[in-house]
Amino acid sequence: MAWYKEMFADEDPLRSDKYGESEKSRAQVDFVIEKLALQPGARILDLCCGQGRHLLDLMKRGYEVVGVDLSEYMLAKCREVAEKDGLKPNLIEADMREIAFDSEFDAVINLFTSFGYLESDDEDQKVLDAVSRALKPGGRFLMDIHNRDAFMARFVERTWSENSRGDIILEDRHFDSTTGRNNSREITIHADGRRSERTYSLRIHAYTEIAKMLASSALEVQSVWGGWDSSPFTSASRGMLIIAEKART
Repeated sequence: MAWYKEMFADEDPLRSDKYGESEKSRAQVDFVIEKLALQPGARILDLCCGQGRHLLDLMKRGYEVVGVDLSEYMLAKCREVAEKDGLKPNLIEADMREIAFDSEFDAVINLFTSFGYLESDDEDQKVLDAVSRALKPGGRFLMDIHNRDAFMARFVERTWSENSRGDIILEDRHFDSTTGRNNSREITIHADGRRSERTYSLRIHAYTEIAKMLASSALEVQSVWGGWDSSPFTSASRGMLIIAEKART
């Protein structure tokens, strides 16, 4: 099983506290609405929606949102939260490369570094092609990914940490300069003495690389920020928040 299928297939105590709607996620939705200039009732695709912390907030604000995720578990959690709020989200279990929409959305969002999981740049390009097809002419795509310049500036091969549950986590990393991928092995000693291990591999893009990929999918970069606080994008920015637009003709 691909690592990105296994990692999100079921409950993960190291991850679960990051996914609920919060003051932080609501501020991020404010950013989405402002920067994409979303009109009331706009139709939005949340690609890799996970447990829906952005999707459900957008629904509460009156937007028509479709959520797509590869993880059946994540979508089930989203439905659980939605039911408590009296919401019935339109959720689709699908591979992000294979979404079958054609000129249907005013905006597509892909947040929380959900791009770069796939096995090659060619496979990632298929995602951007699918996004471009899904957008209406003039529709906009917002993606939230790591900034390679800053990632490499702070890169360390091995770290130890302890989370709030008392788990001790060792992460052993190797950055492959030929592929631009960060390959990590994560070993966790749980508070109850159990040990677990997982690996993952994430493509880390430089801005010039991702801008070229977007252009290849007929998506032209309109703006880029270094953070959710609308800070300017620089080589020191930890992330890239990029908005690209589909040609209007």
